[in-house]
Amino acid sequence: MRAQQDPPIRLVLVSREYPPFYGGGIGTYARWIVPALIDAGVRVTVITEAHDRSSPRVELQGPLTIHRVPLAIGRGGWTSAAARFSINAGRKIAELTRRGEVDLAEFAECEAAAAALLLLRGTGPRVPTLVHLHTPSEMLYQLRSLSSRAVDTSLGSYFTAERLAIRLADRIGAPSQFIASWAHHHYALPECPHVIPYAIAPPADPPPPSNDPNVLFIGRIEPRKGVESLIRAWIEVRRQHPDAMLRLAGADTASAPQGGSMRAYLQSQLSPADRQSVQFLGRLRPEALASEYAQASICVIPSLWENFPNTCIESMTHARPVVVSDNGGMAEMVADTDAGFVFTAGDPGSLQQALSRILDEPPSERARRGKVARQRIFHMCDPARVAAQRIELFQNTIARCRSRNAPGPIANDMIAEWCRCEDLLRNDTSCLDMPELSGPIAQWIEPVAAQEVIR
Repeated sequence: MRAQQDPPIRLVLVSREYPPFYGGGIGTYARWIVPALIDAGVRVTVITEAHDRSSPRVELQGPLTIHRVPLAIGRGGWTSAAARFSINAGRKIAELTRRGEVDLAEFAECEAAAAALLLLRGTGPRVPTLVHLHTPSEMLYQLRSLSSRAVDTSLGSYFTAERLAIRLADRIGAPSQFIASWAHHHYALPECPHVIPYAIAPPADPPPPSNDPNVLFIGRIEPRKGVESLIRAWIEVRRQHPDAMLRLAGADTASAPQGGSMRAYLQSQLSPADRQSVQFLGRLRPEALASEYAQASICVIPSLWENFPNTCIESMTHARPVVVSDNGGMAEMVADTDAGFVFTAGDPGSLQQALSRILDEPPSERARRGKVARQRIFHMCDPARVAAQRIELFQNTIARCRSRNAPGPIANDMIAEWCRCEDLLRNDTSCLDMPELSGPIAQWIEPVAAQEVIR
């Protein structure tokens, strides 16, 4: 007699970004994990934003159900909009739970979409909850990736809500050991988050190897992405490799040390001769990016702090060797393979040495490294493999929540977070212990006087 199979897991994935409206890392993660889980037998319901601002609606796409919830930014700005989305998501999950259609709910930590559901746990059936780490907003603030320059009541409440969601979740997931270890320490979590890489798109044929010494950077032109240390390293690289070209694809930001265009500031750091070897391409559409990958022989990801960036994933899937910083999950992607080189984040000298070393190699060796990179990332992020790991985590989380020994929310943590909120309301300031940046990283983040042109 055949053993009876367990019923499929019923997952609700809450992601404000979801096709056809996505572009950031969280949306890209949702884009590929959903079909991977469905192929593995999981019943998936997505709660996402109705970006066309229409009324709430339900879409059925075969085995996938999508609930689209309107989100409008009102007088309270983005903080209140995120709170409304959290409340709407919590209401929808409560409704699905009453109908017996939810086994587990997954949220990103960013924007605290899980906060409303977690705070109201005592009013209805408990839904096992997984919060997945991408990059917390408080770290984005420290890295000057948010436009605000002060932690006021609104922003402090935003950070506090994210912390509350992280600390009250049943389990925490992470795509890299880097962010898992950081969160374990920073948030004083009772256990280290469970590490499972992102799933990636089905493989397509990579472009042929390029013999030209073209180095490609893809990302926003902002301090967090390490663009200033890259430009300073490039000046020395070009002295050894005068034929090499650096192409930067990404939107400009108003994040220069004294404010204003970061792109213009970086150009001001180059001599007229060096400017000939650096091209800023702006934000490109997917088809234009594909052309850039085809022209590149090397991709560089110099981020000062990163989790598990899609730019590194895409570079490796395009069979391009990568030069990556050690302050993020990129080093885990490369590991001890020949996929590329790892340098010290924020250190132009270390970056220059890594770029020069790979440019010194013949095109055939760079092509070989690109093949290794592609094999490495497809093994690490294979959709079927990732889905199996996530299902095991889902099952374990559900079982723990059903057990009397399951570690529930810590009352002292809830009280502490509430006190922080009260402090924000009383004083319009924050007592949050914000993330600390090391010296090599902080030197590129803190506003400094503009330097003279390097000649």
